[in-house]
Amino acid sequence: MPQLPISHRSWLIASAVVAAVFAAGCANSSTPSSPSPLGVTAAGSSAPVQAPTASQSAQAGGQPEYEGAYYNGTIVTMNHIEVPQNPGPLAHAAADLYAVIYPANHALWPSPPLCNPCVHNGNAIYHDHVLDSIPSAPGHGEFNPLWHVFVIRPANALPATQAAYAARLPMKSEAEVDAAIAAGVAIEVDTHSYFLCSIVNPHAAK
Repeated sequence: MPQLPISHRSWLIASAVVAAVFAAGCANSSTPSSPSPLGVTAAGSSAPVQAPTASQSAQAGGQPEYEGAYYNGTIVTMNHIEVPQNPGPLAHAAADLYAVIYPANHALWPSPPLCNPCVHNGNAIYHDHVLDSIPSAPGHGEFNPLWHVFVIRPANALPATQAAYAARLPMKSEAEVDAAIAAGVAIEVDTHSYFLCSIVNPHAAK
């Protein structure tokens, strides 16, 4: 197999870390760790990120965390609760939640992301949330408070791809996410992670 350039190997490693971070859990914080050179995770190491056990999740419980999310061009407020990762029944009982990662080069950003950053499992990640449905607009019966998390990121580390991807930000609907993937500038990574997320009044976190 031909050896990939260092920049591309680093990009692939970072992408794997981002997906692992979302799979391992979600927690919001106003004091993020220092960002990595790629600007998407706090840890540039290739060490595996371990998902918390049920007892660890219970110990870390308390009030739900609140974050912003896009749904068809509007911003809603969601909270989230981690659930056991049992893929059998989950695969057939979940709506889609897209974590749209922002490029490492902040100069490409048309505006800051909703999570600027949010901290997931101790890692600072600059991203938006995009929902495929909400209770008042369930679409084709898609809405479910159990969300299946997908990471959306640039298709590769080439400057032209990064710029084309950034030009589509912010993606404010599932249709815009799908269009970016179809155009070849974005790819979807299944994190095999699930959360209970409710759409709540924007003042619920106050």
